[in-house]
Amino acid sequence: ITLPRHTAKQQHILPTTSKCRPPTMRRGNQTLPSSSRTGGGALQKPFIGTATWAILLVFSSLISFYAGVWTALAVAPSSLNECPDCRRSCLDAAEFGGGELGHSLEIITGRKIRKALETQCNAYESKKDSSHRFPDSVSHFANGLARVGHKELFDQYDFGVPMSDRAHKQDALILYDSQSSLPSDKNVAAQLNGEIPRLSAEDATENCDVMNAMFIENPARARSRQCLAIVGGQYQSYHIQRWMRLNSEEKPDANKPLQLVGRWRRNDGNDEFLYPKQRAIDMHQELLLTYLNHLKSTKQNLSEILKNIAINNTVIVVTANMGQSELLMNLICSSRRRGLDTKNLLVFPTDVHTKELAESLGLTTFYDDHLMRFIPKEESARYGDRTFALIMIAKVVCVQLVN
Repeated sequence: ITLPRHTAKQQHILPTTSKCRPPTMRRGNQTLPSSSRTGGGALQKPFIGTATWAILLVFSSLISFYAGVWTALAVAPSSLNECPDCRRSCLDAAEFGGGELGHSLEIITGRKIRKALETQCNAYESKKDSSHRFPDSVSHFANGLARVGHKELFDQYDFGVPMSDRAHKQDALILYDSQSSLPSDKNVAAQLNGEIPRLSAEDATENCDVMNAMFIENPARARSRQCLAIVGGQYQSYHIQRWMRLNSEEKPDANKPLQLVGRWRRNDGNDEFLYPKQRAIDMHQELLLTYLNHLKSTKQNLSEILKNIAINNTVIVVTANMGQSELLMNLICSSRRRGLDTKNLLVFPTDVHTKELAESLGLTTFYDDHLMRFIPKEESARYGDRTFALIMIAKVVCVQLVN
C-alpha cells in the first residue's frame, strides 16, 4: 500500500455537507473503501458471531448438568441398605425432632399445616354468611341451637319435676330466639350448620334473661309417630296443644286428619280425664265456701306461729294424715340423723291423731277442723284416686295460707 506523494504540503478535505466523508486509501492507482482500513480507528469484523456464542453456552450448560448428576450418583449410596442408619435417623427426627434433619422436618410440616389451615379458614369465611342453621323466615324465634346434658341442666336449675332415669345418657336442646341470647363464646357454632354444639348448662344460658322450659315424652316410642310444632310470633300462652289422628270411634287412624284433643288423651285414643260427678262438685263447693268464710281468722291465728318458727323469713310446710304418718316419722328421723334443723318446719295435720304424733316428735303444728274435716284419715290406695285427690287439697291449702 502506497500513499500519494504529497510531500510539499498536507491536504485537508473540508466537509461540504452535514455529514463527513470518510477518508479513502489507494492501492496503486485504485481507491479502497474505508471498511478495508486496518489503521487506527478502523472497524474490524468480529472473530466469533452471536450465534456461535449461544451454541457454546447451551453445550456448556448441558455438560455441567450431566457432570453434576454423575457426581451425585457416584457419591450417594445406591440404597438404604448401604446406609442402615439413614432410615432410623429420618424416623427419629420425624418423631422426636432435634438435629438439622428434625429442624427441616419441623419447617416443612409447619408450612403444610399452615397452608391447610389457611385453606380451611378461607373456605369457612367464604361460607360464614350463607351457612346459617336457620333461614330468615324463622329468625323471629330461631337464631341458634345448642345441646346441654339432661342431668346437668336439672342439676343447674330446680324445675320441680322428677328427672328421667335416662337423663345421664341424654341431651336437652336449647333454642335461641334472638342474636343477643346466644352464648358469648359459642355464638357462631350455635348459629351455623353442622354439628350442634354441646355446652355446659351455665354457658348455654348465660345470656338468657328468660328461659321457657318444656317437658315432653313419647311413652309409646315404638308405636307413636310424634312431632313437635313450634310456632313463633303468636300469643305466648305457655300451653301445649295436643293433636291426634282419630276416627269417629276416637281410636287412632293414620288416614284421618289431625284434630285437637284433650291433654289427657293417651296415644291409644283413650281419654284419662274423668269428669267429676255432681256429688263431688257439691262437696268441693262446700269445702271452698268453708275455706273462704274462715280465711281471715285462720290467717290471724297462723301469723303468730309463723313469726316464732321462721328462720331468715323462711318456713318449711308439710301436711299428712294418719295413713301417711309413717312417712312423716321417716322424714323427721332422717333429717335429724343427718343434722338438718327442723325448728322452722310446720306440720298441717288433717286429723287429731296426726297432730298428736307430730307434736310428740317435737314439731310445731297448725290444725283447723273447719278446713281439714273433709280429708279422709286413711292412705290412698293408688295414685289419683279419690283419697289422693282430697289430700292434694290439703297440700294446696297449707301453702296458700302461709304465703
